[in-house]
Amino acid sequence: MMLNAKQVLVTVGTPCTMSAVGSTETHRALVSGDPRAIAFAAVDAGLVTIDPQSPAAEPRFRENTPEAAELPIADIEARFGARLRAEMGIRQIPRARMAEHVPTDIAAPLPHDLEAGRLRQLAGIRFDDIRGSSLKDMFGLFDDDPRIGPSLQTQLFLYSGLGALAALPVPLAEVVPQPHRFRVAAACAFHGVESVAHWQLGMQPRAERVADKVSDKFAFRLAGALASHGPGLINAMLSPAFNLSRVMRNPALLEELRQEGTPLRRVPQTPLTTMGACASATIGLCEIAPQMLLDYPGHVRPQMVLWTAADAVLMPDFSVLEAFGVGAMMSREKLDAANAGRPEAERRKISESLAPFDVDAQGTVVGNAGSGVLLTTLDFALRNFLDITSIIVGWGQSGETGGKGHFAGVGFGGENALITALQMAQAGHGYGVTDFGHLVAHATGTRTNSKTDLSTTHNARLAAAEAQGYTGRLPLMTVGAPKAIGDGHSMGETGLKAAGEAIHYLLGHTSVGIPTLRRPDPDLGDPAAFFQLQAHPVTGNADGGVVSATQGFGGYDGAVAFRAAHAESLRRYVHDEPRLLEAYLERWPALRKERTEREARTRRTPGFPRLLAEQHRWPGVQS
Repeated sequence: MMLNAKQVLVTVGTPCTMSAVGSTETHRALVSGDPRAIAFAAVDAGLVTIDPQSPAAEPRFRENTPEAAELPIADIEARFGARLRAEMGIRQIPRARMAEHVPTDIAAPLPHDLEAGRLRQLAGIRFDDIRGSSLKDMFGLFDDDPRIGPSLQTQLFLYSGLGALAALPVPLAEVVPQPHRFRVAAACAFHGVESVAHWQLGMQPRAERVADKVSDKFAFRLAGALASHGPGLINAMLSPAFNLSRVMRNPALLEELRQEGTPLRRVPQTPLTTMGACASATIGLCEIAPQMLLDYPGHVRPQMVLWTAADAVLMPDFSVLEAFGVGAMMSREKLDAANAGRPEAERRKISESLAPFDVDAQGTVVGNAGSGVLLTTLDFALRNFLDITSIIVGWGQSGETGGKGHFAGVGFGGENALITALQMAQAGHGYGVTDFGHLVAHATGTRTNSKTDLSTTHNARLAAAEAQGYTGRLPLMTVGAPKAIGDGHSMGETGLKAAGEAIHYLLGHTSVGIPTLRRPDPDLGDPAAFFQLQAHPVTGNADGGVVSATQGFGGYDGAVAFRAAHAESLRRYVHDEPRLLEAYLERWPALRKERTEREARTRRTPGFPRLLAEQHRWPGVQS
């Protein structure tokens, strides 16, 4: 029997992202080859603005001055194009910003001046922004001093995580009236690395320099260095507001934490923070999914989950690049060697140096990034008329064996993650191995990982086919490699970036191919015959299926299987109220149009993450 709609997970809206190439719209424009990409990049850099009244599909760009006239794309290109391209994507980093011992100066940090304060401005989380908002009771957590304010990793969590809430048509407090039915599921490969540098100030005031005004705020520095700080801050911003001083003076105010019909208090569940190397985001989904579906006496299932991931491992001085070793990293020396003897037209630029599945796949390029998207059950999405953008039909995680290499993708047995996801898709949803025609690959940019990406996926498909009784030749799968668009390897966030590409593919949008592919590696082996490797973008399929598999240091592997959401796929499941489904399907085109417009207009508004937090937080003690 097919699953009940209460047992089916779906995504709501599209992910909000920030990476080395820029914000969500810049990224999508680059993927599709949209000439407006440079204009969106100019918005990221604060050089131009978008008329907030312009429709999502036809944004009108203006100079960053009051009552400015519309600015054509050609003018933006002529004035800012060269500068913006030099500041975004995979690029050479000035040695002055790096520790002396770092062996390579190629990386993918955030573009423009986003790491130097502009991301806080875009997110609306500077000290004065918070002090002048309804979140003013939290202003102490947003000091402008970078030593005690939110770390870059935390900023990425807030920007992308809160940005996902733009998909909701009404405040979160109306969709999920009881805060304890909401949970943040967050992932990262590293803690807030840049914050650790601030510990050297000392733990006690007497150990500080007399003139140092942060001597009594070690707790802020400590919190900023924890992997849990960003997810916790999202939770805090959305939680009901209960000023500590007011409550201490008047404990009776805590009566407002009571909820009708349950003894549980009006607070969200604790954030789930997952650290599983580069597979962190994917493994995070594997951990939260059962909690959303588990039917056990007394268990409180989250009705909605904010799935988010962020890593800013390049901060503060790119030292992490040394930890990967010269053999795993792309460097100018390797690039020069690859370019030696080639005509000028065939020489690779630094921006093209991460080249998965290519003979030039000589190393990975580390980047900073954050993403966030909403998850819920099919039944809940239907009841609240939320725009369903994909169905999650399977997930799985696995360790691996293979000796002491301790390197991503070099072991054996990691295909268990994808085998499990495919088994779940078939047993619970009725989708067989041939119903998934696109792979969003881990694609780190090393020849070893290129080979294991394909061999692991191929072996998993063969195993699933055998279990399902499928005896034909497996059909070709198209392949996407998000890192190669210029994002670089965004560590624990990379699995959620892959999920974002899967969602766009299943919406019928153009999805990233392997943009740096020129000469496929002949050592990819026999499995390569079952994959279509192409440099140009992949055409989406609104009736398709996608699998994403990620591997991380130490044998951390995760996989997710997605299917397109449309009328026929939603009807596959058992619905307690069939009329509700038909009512939803009737309104769905309008819901999608409204969601598309809402996400675009919201994410183009300066300070939108803070504004979304104010809009969607649960009410607390009234002032």
